[in-house]
Amino acid sequence: MKKSLFAFLLLPCLAPSAAAQVRLLPAADVSLLGGKYYLDSDAASFQGRFDAFFSPALQLGEGHELIPVYSGNYSGTQDIQELAGGGVLTRKRQTHTLSLKYVYTDEFDKYKPRVSWSKALVQETKDEKWGDGLFDYNTLSAGFEAEQERPYGTFTESYDFYSVKYPNYATLLSEAGTVIDTTTFNELSANAGTNTLDNANHRLAFGYTWYPEPAVMKAGYDFTYRRYGDQAVISRPATGQPYFKSDKRTDLVQNWTCRVSRAIKPVFMSVGARAGWLNSNQNSYDSARTKYIGNYYSYVDFELNPAVSFLLKNGTQFSFGLDWRRLYYLGRLKQDAAGNYGASKINQTFWLTSVAARYPVYGKVYAKAAYNYQVSSSNMRYEADYRYNYRASTYLAGLEWEF
Repeated sequence: MKKSLFAFLLLPCLAPSAAAQVRLLPAADVSLLGGKYYLDSDAASFQGRFDAFFSPALQLGEGHELIPVYSGNYSGTQDIQELAGGGVLTRKRQTHTLSLKYVYTDEFDKYKPRVSWSKALVQETKDEKWGDGLFDYNTLSAGFEAEQERPYGTFTESYDFYSVKYPNYATLLSEAGTVIDTTTFNELSANAGTNTLDNANHRLAFGYTWYPEPAVMKAGYDFTYRRYGDQAVISRPATGQPYFKSDKRTDLVQNWTCRVSRAIKPVFMSVGARAGWLNSNQNSYDSARTKYIGNYYSYVDFELNPAVSFLLKNGTQFSFGLDWRRLYYLGRLKQDAAGNYGASKINQTFWLTSVAARYPVYGKVYAKAAYNYQVSSSNMRYEADYRYNYRASTYLAGLEWEF
């Protein structure tokens, strides 16, 4: 692998016959859609959505590929995103990602080192400028994937390290010294940290795909260790007020997935299932109601997502999808509309229905339309911080180009 990569870097110095083995295999997909978003029957103004994917892949000879990718999207329609541990209403979003992957193939085995960088910008209010969003974040990652194809199935293993930084998000505790007494301020500010959402992650994933005719089945497991290096753990002492410990927040995330798919032309059907568990050592303290809540971010969730698509001979496509997710918080207590705490824990159910159609207009240009309808319901009634109960729908229509 090292020799092959070194040879590629020296490609301009190689003989013409060696350079002639390099083949450019470009791929692209661009779509421009417009539509409206409805939240609890309130309509937002007509807005657009833009998605782009470019990959000038290089085949460096037999068994060697270099795949650079740019992907970007802009969404002018409102939606609710899960940010900082809850559902936040955003007005506009855009994301840009650059990645590079090298693929070395040795008969039935593949090895794929990769790196990527992405920048996400989020607007919560109409007058907020791009780059000033509280939840803007940058992600830098590097990883490696191995794949082994065998007669009875294909195995994959991967490791990724990625760092997520929020340049505009910082605690305001340093400004609280003028509004609270000195003793309380000193107790709270010790170990409190500043860049509390920045985190570093180590992720391991394993997958197995097999082919019991006429279906294709896939099972997977992934484990992520996430550490918030500047977010101290909130602790409740035997007496007195909670304080920040020197320990930092760490989350352990596990997912078990499976999927089965089958093609009966012109119909393609699939159904996937997932079970997840997030275990966090972070707690919470509601100072307005002097309520300490342990195990605040931990939860288990379950997901089921059947889908079916139709591909006609003239290139027309129809697709239908349903996504159901049920989430159970392990420590977060439900509240009534006034904010009073109950004894039971919060649960939340999501339903997402998706319908899309694509019709060839000219060459690789398609007319495209999509409709999404999402319902979120919960036993949580207090929504001053996050949205738990809502109905949202999106209508989009426009053009897509493939290459």
